[in-house]
Amino acid sequence: MSNYLDNAFSEASTMYGHAKAAAASSPGAMLTSGTIGMSLNQSKLSRHSEQYRHFRGWTFVAVRAIASRIAGQDICLAKLGERPKGKKLFLPNSLKSLGDKLAPIENHEFLDALCDPNPIMVKWSLMFSTVASMLLTGRGYWWVSEAEKGLEIWPIPSHWIEPSDAMRGGWKLKPTGLEEHELPPEAIIAYSFPDPSNPFGAVSPLQSQALAVATDEEIQHAQHRAFLNGINPGLLVRVGKNDQGIRPTLNGGQRQEIISAILKQYGGTVNRQNPLIVDGMIEGVEKLTTSPQEMDFLSSGNQTKSRILQAFGVNPIVVGEIEGANRASAVVAEQNFCSETIGPICELMSQSLTRWCRLWYGQKLTAWVEPCRVHDPEQKLKEWQTARAAGDVTTNEFRANVLNLEPLAGGDVRTDSLGNPLGTETEPEKTFRLNGHARV
Repeated sequence: MSNYLDNAFSEASTMYGHAKAAAASSPGAMLTSGTIGMSLNQSKLSRHSEQYRHFRGWTFVAVRAIASRIAGQDICLAKLGERPKGKKLFLPNSLKSLGDKLAPIENHEFLDALCDPNPIMVKWSLMFSTVASMLLTGRGYWWVSEAEKGLEIWPIPSHWIEPSDAMRGGWKLKPTGLEEHELPPEAIIAYSFPDPSNPFGAVSPLQSQALAVATDEEIQHAQHRAFLNGINPGLLVRVGKNDQGIRPTLNGGQRQEIISAILKQYGGTVNRQNPLIVDGMIEGVEKLTTSPQEMDFLSSGNQTKSRILQAFGVNPIVVGEIEGANRASAVVAEQNFCSETIGPICELMSQSLTRWCRLWYGQKLTAWVEPCRVHDPEQKLKEWQTARAAGDVTTNEFRANVLNLEPLAGGDVRTDSLGNPLGTETEPEKTFRLNGHARV
């Protein structure tokens, strides 16, 4: 498998170079009937390769925010059984009803494979590339196979693979420039955003905003060409004619003298909007350069930005725009991002992983991506203070988790608000949970 993919990735590097050059020479060439890469003479695989080429601009900003967040989430594995006493699992909504019936699995070959998926990737890069592929093409794939060190997992680009039949009875892997490779159904973990018009299809946020993405790219190219190729004098000054009705030809020194005189009199912000007076020497002044307001780049750029970011489910604060934001709006933005964008994708990946684990191992295993939690330092501090006042945490726990201080002698005994001992941290029935973390 590794030799096959070594050849595949070497071909992919060449393909990416050609794709980048093609996109730069004609950024709107693939825009047909309001969609990206949807012309009738294109196959399904070529459409996906076109979608990957739009991983730039505001699309990159939105995808990076989502993929980076999910890449940092833990992936857990459990089986039906009696869960450890006093330990509460942090589960997605679809699995909360099984919370008391799931026994976590701490050591497993699948968990080991996720930590070290293949010779060139770590877990973060595997998750990032998979989520990015889903957002760009609507699909993400993992190829799982046996290797000398155990399981090996590779993310497969959507245009490299297709099902052998509509019911996914097998898979055809065909990287660019290589022969087709047949894979059994259990070798592929498939993630996809469902297409409501086609149970066998998929739809991506990128495709839903094809016009906005193409328009944003054309605006950027227009701006770039205007600065690169444009000759942009702001005004045209027409020199008056002499007594014979002939317009004189000025030498370099005379031209520079007129320019200096005009800049001295009217240049700078202090003289902005001052009237320009012409006399016998200057016949007229004409405006040449179109202002940004007249070109409407700012307004149209903001509109396309909003459409793209909202299609992906991100907001300006999440992607790093903090102008005009405050703590309250930042927390709300984070809550919305975690619950409405990250949460559903984690649910989708969790259910897909669970289906594959049961197919591969032949037993009722449950896998899930831990839900995203909102980071609110102020709320976290209040929770810790409340827990400390109630005696739910010890002095040393408070010092370690809140104050980042070394433990004190005798600080591991839980006490009430009056300082009376409540017990020790070794009692299983006293185990508690704060902010999703089990504390003993």
